[in-house]
Amino acid sequence: MGNNFDQGPGWCLSRVRGQDRAVRQLQKTLANGRLAHAYLFAGPPGVGKKTTARAFAQTVLCAGPHGGDACQRCSSCRQFAGDNHPDFVWLAPAGTSVKIEQVRQMQKRIRFLPYVAKHQVVVLEQAETMQAPAANAMLKVLEEPVGPTVFILLTSRIQSLLPTIVSRCLPVYFSPVPGEEIARFLAGEGVTPNQVPLLTLLARGRWDQAAQLAANGLPPEREQARQLLDRLLKAGDAEIFGLGVEWDKKKAELASLLDYLALLLRDRLLLALRVAPELVIDRELAESQVWPPAVLLAALERVMVARRYLETNTSERVLLETVLLNLRDLALAGCEKGPGKGGGIAWSGL
Repeated sequence: MGNNFDQGPGWCLSRVRGQDRAVRQLQKTLANGRLAHAYLFAGPPGVGKKTTARAFAQTVLCAGPHGGDACQRCSSCRQFAGDNHPDFVWLAPAGTSVKIEQVRQMQKRIRFLPYVAKHQVVVLEQAETMQAPAANAMLKVLEEPVGPTVFILLTSRIQSLLPTIVSRCLPVYFSPVPGEEIARFLAGEGVTPNQVPLLTLLARGRWDQAAQLAANGLPPEREQARQLLDRLLKAGDAEIFGLGVEWDKKKAELASLLDYLALLLRDRLLLALRVAPELVIDRELAESQVWPPAVLLAALERVMVARRYLETNTSERVLLETVLLNLRDLALAGCEKGPGKGGGIAWSGL
């Protein structure tokens, strides 16, 4: 997980970065003294839901919170910092899903009054992974709460949760982290100034991806995307289907590849149009080939659609095969028009 938390002891809501709206909502709840029975933290993965949940949980459990933050000094805060607070439960998927046995164990643990705090706090990570038995058991817990317990459910796919569970929680929505926050983090991690804009864009508003890029630099998918575009005109069906097999079951890597394809097409479109050259992010790769603007625009649209489909349960193999076949057909059609018919095409390096 990226550094979406300013340096300092303990977990404080006021130091959570990039989620001002969510933090204000939670601090208002604390200031009014009207804790909800259950909260639903919903938003994209990697944007700070878990960090915020820990900070909020510590504040709820704190014996003397001040200004919407835990005091960091009381025995409850010390236990929380030591990861041994008796009134705090964190549930994460066991394997690929949250199991009914986990929910039942949690029920047994919270049936007694809190040991040291005024409340108990239960955080359920990846709540959307609950299958029907676990979801129904969790729904019963929310419908018939035992004692002063605050539930915090985290999800990146709210549509996958039972509507009855959603309706029993106060929603707190999380957004992609603003680019300036990601850029500040990357600069603080020692990323060179000329690479900060590129890595900020590739992080897609996620702390975890920003941290990975800061630590490892540009992944191999950057050069692979360039090679794909540059040899696409000569690629036969067999080669494209072979690439589909090669990238099958590699969702994270394919996401990165599609991100780079979109970036290269965008940069090449700017160069082809000869407008706003200062907005070109990865000029080193963008200048290697120029397609006509209409082809670049259509290709960019198809890659962006494919990137959205990748977030569903679609087959990685079929997705890549489809998008590459579409891009090749677009490129071939543009090439056949020739100069003067397709906007003046320069097919360099092919």
